[in-house]
Amino acid sequence: MEELIKEYIDLKIEDAFNFEEYNKILITCHSTRIEGSTITFEEADELIRNGFTPGGKPIDFSLAVLDHYKALEFILGRAKEKYTFSIEFIQEIAAKVMKSTGGIYNNALGVVDVSKGDLRNTSVRAGSAVFMNHQKVKPALKDLVDTINDELPRQDSIEDKLKLTFYAHYELVNIHPFLDGNGRTSRLVMNFLQKQYDLPLSTIFSEDKPDYYKALNSVERDEKFDKYYAFMFDQYRKKLQTEINKVKNIDLGDKKRGFRR
Repeated sequence: MEELIKEYIDLKIEDAFNFEEYNKILITCHSTRIEGSTITFEEADELIRNGFTPGGKPIDFSLAVLDHYKALEFILGRAKEKYTFSIEFIQEIAAKVMKSTGGIYNNALGVVDVSKGDLRNTSVRAGSAVFMNHQKVKPALKDLVDTINDELPRQDSIEDKLKLTFYAHYELVNIHPFLDGNGRTSRLVMNFLQKQYDLPLSTIFSEDKPDYYKALNSVERDEKFDKYYAFMFDQYRKKLQTEINKVKNIDLGDKKRGFRR
């Protein structure tokens, strides 16, 4: 992994073309597609850069893409500032992710506004998975935040740093603190922590969604992280190798013009 990252850095991939913008659109496209969007990279590119909404697709898909892109910009900015990781920050991310598509839910215990990043006040399930009681959510978030803040400066190797970011992602999915937007928020938290370490950002590829869910579910089933970490490192390698191969195939003229998919 360290050799692959070194090759990635030595190739100056992030300087070879308009990589930062491309990368934000790529991450946004895949993260929203995992949650059901059918917007392609090319459509997301046109939507974000030029404001062209793809025809024949639900407007909520476009809104989700735009909100995720803005949330990604937000967390990258905060990471550069070495912003402190906190429960409130997680809620800020969730609010930005769900700004345009989050609903308001009323129940016997009160009102939850998903678009404001409110923590859930009821039980939730996703498929066959049932998540922790809502009364345990805030203490679990505090434990996660304390663990990450304690461990963040202690990780020395690239592998250990990445493992910590993958751990944060899993635990936030497992806590499932919101009524909607948990997956996108958890992946953004992972990217935030990676940026804190000045590491290339992970992309979970939407075409690998079934294996992604299997990897997440394996932790509870097997009571260990081995298969989950293996999948996450595979995704990380896939992202780096894809970009390395792409840059090697771009001639100087393409670099000067700016890369476009």
